[in-house]
Amino acid sequence: NGRWVSSPANIGSARTSGIELEAKFQLAELMTDAPNVDLRANYSRFWSSVDGIPGPDNRLDQQAAQTANVGLDYRMKTLPLTFGGSFNWTPAIHVQTSLAERVSTGRKRQLDLYTLWKYKPDLQLRISGSNLLGEDYDNFRVVDTGVLSQRSATSSRSYPAVSVKLEMKL
Repeated sequence: NGRWVSSPANIGSARTSGIELEAKFQLAELMTDAPNVDLRANYSRFWSSVDGIPGPDNRLDQQAAQTANVGLDYRMKTLPLTFGGSFNWTPAIHVQTSLAERVSTGRKRQLDLYTLWKYKPDLQLRISGSNLLGEDYDNFRVVDTGVLSQRSATSSRSYPAVSVKLEMKL
């Protein structure tokens, strides 16, 4: 009837594997007289292939090939203040989802920062900012059945958020 319908379906078998590396340590473990800095990082690498779909990008839908995160927390010695942040990175994703369809997602980068002031053990003020880069998220889709060819692009707005919280333990 002249319409083409795309509907997600499990079309066969897939193989997947991955490796994750994580490190957490205090800077003082590496250097004497170091500031009170806690460091953390992780890296993940993923592989997959879906039978019945030709490569090279016959991956599981929306699975990134890799992701990485780094972060730190700095506790001041003279004041009850802690500063910290983290950065998350996911590269662009390209997936052949069927014989006729290819989907891509743009890279994602996110920066979060915070400040924590502990007035007392049961009372603290937290000021935080999340998604401070405020990057838009882009998605692309190409369908080519030989008879029908369609290309679409979508850009989703992303906004930074700032919060101020007074935290009390009751």
